Amino acid sequence: MAKPTLQDFEDRLNSIYLNLFELLSKENQEFSFRVNLLKSLPSEVIEELTKEGFKPKETIFEDTFTLPIEARDILPKLRVYTDGKIYIQSLSSILAAKSLDINSSEWVLDLAAAPGGKSLIFAQIANKVSAVEPNKSRFFSMKRNFKIMGAKNIQTYNKDGRFIYKSCSEWFDKVFLDAPCSSEAHIDLKKGITWWSMRRVYKFAKLQKELIVSAFESLKSGGEMIYATCTFAPEENEAVVNYLLNRYSNAKLIAIDHNLEKFQKGLIAFKDEKFDNSLELTIRILPHKSYSGFYMAKIVKL
Repeated sequence: MAKPTLQDFEDRLNSIYLNLFELLSKENQEFSFRVNLLKSLPSEVIEELTKEGFKPKETIFEDTFTLPIEARDILPKLRVYTDGKIYIQSLSSILAAKSLDINSSEWVLDLAAAPGGKSLIFAQIANKVSAVEPNKSRFFSMKRNFKIMGAKNIQTYNKDGRFIYKSCSEWFDKVFLDAPCSSEAHIDLKKGITWWSMRRVYKFAKLQKELIVSAFESLKSGGEMIYATCTFAPEENEAVVNYLLNRYSNAKLIAIDHNLEKFQKGLIAFKDEKFDNSLELTIRILPHKSYSGFYMAKIVKL
């Protein structure tokens, strides 16, 4: 099989959304960070950063701000960062995590949790969080992150998420699955597409179907979950969610509240494959400003 070219990748992205390749090609002008409410208040963090000469801009979230991209390498050297008062995170990831409606009595499962940014958001609200990560080095790095950030209500498990449901069937009020994926949204086009291929897309799609089943089986009746990826491929997004809907009659998609400037409704067909019409309720976040490419679906268990 011939090695994919940059033109192959461009044609592929533009078949999903017109000019998607162009959007991905634009250089980021800013990045986002979130205040760790377990350790500080937004006003306190902004005061500290202002004293350091920064001028953070507000976003749609009261605990999240942006800075020019030039500050991206400087921020981790500041005490406000090393003390665990802020966490650098894409607005897309923050939006996805905050789209899970959690209350203070609930137990949340984060099924592919490393590096832990979303678990930390859940920990600020939920009664307890279970963070699962199969990769050992990423697992221990995640545990260090939780300690630095002062999160004491997160339980960590170095387990394969595909099999969690076997011991935790219908345990959790809410489940979040940011599934391992082909990471198309994070490809640096200046360096080429050395690791991208359709074979990689199909490999991850198989894994994602196993993970989404485990996530849904782990969810209580009446609970809700979010399935997300940082890739554009319909095979890893709509097709995976459609697989879940076909397998479980009690799985239902619901709308996601947002005010995004650039997004695409979920596809109900791609090439020769047709999906359930409710897939239109899912969204593909298009790269813009501090938003990276992202896909997300919100599912309830009836």
